[in-house]
Amino acid sequence: MRGYGLTGRLKGKVSVIAGGSSGIGRAIALEYAKEGARVVIGDIREEPSEGGLPTENEIRRINGRALFVRADVSKEESVKELARSAVREYGGIDVLVNSAGIPMKKSLAETTAEDFDTMHGVTVRGAFLAAKHCMPYLLKSGNPKIINIASNFSFTALPGMSAYASAKAAVIGLTKSLALEFGQQGVNVNAICPGATKTEMSRPFWGTDEGLDLLRARTPLRKGERFIAYPDDVAKLAVFLASEDSDMITGESILIDSGWNVP
Repeated sequence: MRGYGLTGRLKGKVSVIAGGSSGIGRAIALEYAKEGARVVIGDIREEPSEGGLPTENEIRRINGRALFVRADVSKEESVKELARSAVREYGGIDVLVNSAGIPMKKSLAETTAEDFDTMHGVTVRGAFLAAKHCMPYLLKSGNPKIINIASNFSFTALPGMSAYASAKAAVIGLTKSLALEFGQQGVNVNAICPGATKTEMSRPFWGTDEGLDLLRARTPLRKGERFIAYPDDVAKLAVFLASEDSDMITGESILIDSGWNVP
């Protein structure tokens, strides 16, 4: 695969992707690069958890432009440096994707206060800090976009998901508030809410017979034998939300969960 994607919908756009080394963030980074974006990957680790080349190297392999910046999104100075690095390398920021996240499925009794703080620190504080410190540069863009990766557990829950579900629900609140605060300045802010997706982080849900049986029982949509989304499914929506095609959409939380949350 070489050069831009079929449409080059993001050609020239500088896109910062927090949590872009693995899973959904990695898929978004690759899809953005195929569509012509210049991609800045911020992550605490460079190597993909699922294996393969680091995202920066994979993008360069397909003749895209990319920069990896080691960043802990829960640390303010680290996020500031991520934003500064994007501007130093490419001159500005047009798109911010907040995809950093960690898995956690523990009962309330098992969940420590430190567990809860870590989950909210990465998921919510990280998205807040990235928006805060990228915003001055986004406001200089001709068409700024923020895409937050939330979850179908922003709207529903299972036992043992108190830390995770509450953090992802908070991302929706952050998305709506930012959309209202910066709408007059032309910033689109939306959230993508994936259900079970074939990533390493979601493996506890789809990687066992018990997990698959639960997903199959709760999921109405079938595409042949497939009923679980792939990271690429999320990445294609993220391209749309970063492009001019979504200019009149803001404050929305869009589910990709094969109908799990249909009443």
